[in-house]
Amino acid sequence: MTTPAAATRDDVIRANIEVHTRMASTYQTNEPHFRPENRARVRSILQTLAKRAGGGHLLDVGCGTGFVIDIARDLFERIDGVDVTPAMLERVDRSGGHVFVHEAHAEALPFSDATFDMASSYAFMHHVADHAAILREVRRVLKPGGLFYIDLEPNKRFWAAMNELEQRAGDYSDIVSREIQSVLHTDDAVEGEFGISAQTFRDAEPIKSVLGGFDPDEFAVDARAAGFSFVEVTPEWYLGQGAILHGQSEADMKTVEAYLRRALPTTSHLFKYLRFVCVA
Repeated sequence: MTTPAAATRDDVIRANIEVHTRMASTYQTNEPHFRPENRARVRSILQTLAKRAGGGHLLDVGCGTGFVIDIARDLFERIDGVDVTPAMLERVDRSGGHVFVHEAHAEALPFSDATFDMASSYAFMHHVADHAAILREVRRVLKPGGLFYIDLEPNKRFWAAMNELEQRAGDYSDIVSREIQSVLHTDDAVEGEFGISAQTFRDAEPIKSVLGGFDPDEFAVDARAAGFSFVEVTPEWYLGQGAILHGQSEADMKTVEAYLRRALPTTSHLFKYLRFVCVA
């Protein structure tokens, strides 16, 4: 299924370059996914997947300033990162002699077929005009049995729930109000902080601004259509998880998470993000 977008593919790419060029200098300090608790979570996931993939050669698609590269640099013999924004690539730590970066489009990767043991994509797929094209391209460069780890993608069911609540205009708790603001009004906040127009920011995130996130079942269908044999789907970061972690305790956070996961799929709309592992 081809993803429609409010802007053309070229407009989406230009918007992403503008947005991420302006954000590059503060990206690693401002973005929540660089917080220690999330880095530890991603590290644990990557350790498990690296063992499944046999280490070897990792491709990080939409690598940005090197979030995944920094966490995974000791888990793979070689890592190649791809991004379209030079200002982000300049900040990737290439020490160790086995990390390489490439300014290239994810829809046209500069690699031969069956090159990589594993690929990753963190908080990237919602920034593209046609995620199905990228799924096909990543499948092309993965070896048979290779893994594609995709994380921090917006859950359409959560986005729809927040939109419905805003339409009701109720008197909500600080947790719910904060999530409504985060999901539906980040473009205004970015415009105020970075001087990036709200429309440009929306053009840079077409999956959020046009589709309201990914439907987990539909994404899995798209991945299988791209040639992946199996897709694992995991919802992540439930409503209020950060507030419980920082305001109460990690134990309380895990207790609530365990309950919500036991109650899936009825609780799927309470998780903000989606994680996928696609098997070539």
